[in-house]
Amino acid sequence: MEKPRELCFFTKYLSEKGLISGSEGNVSVRDKEGFWITPSGKIKEILKPEDLSFVDWNGQFIKGKPSSEWGMHYRIYLSNSLAQAIVHTHPVFTLVLNYCGFDFKSFSHFEGKYLLKDIKVLPYLEPGSSELWEFASNLAKNSKVIILSNHGALTWGESLEEAVNLTLILEKLCKIEYLKMKLEVGYESKI
Repeated sequence: MEKPRELCFFTKYLSEKGLISGSEGNVSVRDKEGFWITPSGKIKEILKPEDLSFVDWNGQFIKGKPSSEWGMHYRIYLSNSLAQAIVHTHPVFTLVLNYCGFDFKSFSHFEGKYLLKDIKVLPYLEPGSSELWEFASNLAKNSKVIILSNHGALTWGESLEEAVNLTLILEKLCKIEYLKMKLEVGYESKI
């Protein structure tokens, strides 16, 4: 599948799964001369290939106005040759657990350790800031899953499908933890 079409397909898929709402979040895929990325201010669910932005390896905007987080994608690609695609979402259950102080190393379900491996948690940094971009790209050298505190989640993969899959699994595991915590609180209050 052509990269812009693949990007639109998976962006719509993430929207349908509730992991991207409206114009929030951003998704990108590496190409030979740079990377394709979702544009700023557009509803992700209805994107077409012609709506996408393209940034070259010099950081020049060749096509369109990219997401405000384009620099985070750019720096990850420059620092990690294995990263072929990046997904940045604002998943509800992941954010709720982050707000509650969950460490993202203690998932009850085995998939946490087996599939997500070493999750890094980034302290809160201003969205769109060069500080966020630099810190995230450093963590992405050794981890495919990064929690951006009070902001969202970032995953990268050796394919766009892998990056999307990691996002889906992260949110599912966070939902399980959230429901488990609610059940435990409900159970304790009945004792």
